[in-house]
Amino acid sequence: MELKKSYPLLETTDPWICIASKLSLSIRVVNAIYRKYLQPHNVTMSQLSLLMVIGKHKFLPQSEIGKMLKLERSTVTRDLKRMVAEGYFIKKGHKSRPVIYITDKGARYVESIIPDWKLATQEAKNKLGKEGEQALNLVLQLLMS
Repeated sequence: MELKKSYPLLETTDPWICIASKLSLSIRVVNAIYRKYLQPHNVTMSQLSLLMVIGKHKFLPQSEIGKMLKLERSTVTRDLKRMVAEGYFIKKGHKSRPVIYITDKGARYVESIIPDWKLATQEAKNKLGKEGEQALNLVLQLLMS
């Protein structure tokens, strides 16, 4: 059914000026690159972020993880639950303030992923070029300040 009325705001608005849309589209393009390389490892980017960040620190309070990675609490909780069940992490401490520790199994797992993660990172860097990567760094710096 065709429109029977005029919608001037819709007709005169350019959706491509939307910052959120541009960033979301960028994320989808980059995520597709990473999914291609990470698919054999059965890991998502948010799960890999947890593995890498907790692995680098050896342990972190669960409350700090979401803050560090700018992930929603529900995402952190869901991903940690799966990864604790897989034996990659263990939770210690009080139930209301758990501390998450990476296990040797988790460290071995992330070590097996890193070569493919590096390939994905290189492909994304190649697509962006030096100027694009610098622009991305600037965008992040501006948004995080």
